[in-house]
Amino acid sequence: MKLPPAVTSGPSACETAAALAASTVSMARLGLEIRARLFEPAGGQPVIRNVLSREEQGQILQSATIVEYAHGGDTLFSEGQEAGFLYFIGAGIIRISRCAENGRRQVLAFRVPGDVVGLFENGRYTNSAETVGPAKVYRIPWQRMQQAMRSEPELQLHLFIKLADDYCQAEHRIMTLGQQNSCQRLASFLLELMQMPGLFDESHSLLQLPVNRFDLADYLGMVTKSFERSFATLESRGLVRRITSRTIQIADMAGLQRLCQEQLRSRH
Repeated sequence: MKLPPAVTSGPSACETAAALAASTVSMARLGLEIRARLFEPAGGQPVIRNVLSREEQGQILQSATIVEYAHGGDTLFSEGQEAGFLYFIGAGIIRISRCAENGRRQVLAFRVPGDVVGLFENGRYTNSAETVGPAKVYRIPWQRMQQAMRSEPELQLHLFIKLADDYCQAEHRIMTLGQQNSCQRLASFLLELMQMPGLFDESHSLLQLPVNRFDLADYLGMVTKSFERSFATLESRGLVRRITSRTIQIADMAGLQRLCQEQLRSRH
């Protein structure tokens, strides 16, 4: 396991209060958020926003340590390790994975700014968390987080909203893996990436892949060769065009959407 890089301590209570009073810009620059889909009436469009109030952000920051990673492949925590911290992602992408009994890795999720990682079972982390590239997280001891939630009931509600949103997204992914073939899984994932801020250049229809093909294959439940064949199939159908290993052009977005829907129709 790689040792974490050097860390810098979070601000003290007085420093945090002063920063919050001095400027709203300073907090935005810190990037401490919990982003989730809000509960909406049936038929309403999903709204994703930071559910933390400014006071809650300051409360968490008082007990947080900022940890910055310069490279990909650094470990936040490992599967089976004794759990002691909760991590709020401020920048970068964190890969969540678990190893099966046969040793094969399954990538469970890619967590982005506004996500929270570090949940555990029986006092130990159930998954491993690693950086995909440069990243920054806010690390807070679980004991301190529990104290904060006891003193601020609204914070408990906001964490519940985030966990409920993550649970719904996990169920959606299970349906995708269970009902779609490899080409449709890849098409669905590309459409999801297009919704992520900063990845899709709509004017040129260019999508930047934030992770490599090995991570993508493990995330979509494929071996690497199957992933490559699926990508080649999308290219042969004129749906996408590979520019570089990490940049692709979306040539036919409507075609990708139709491909994803075909499987669902065929099962009814």
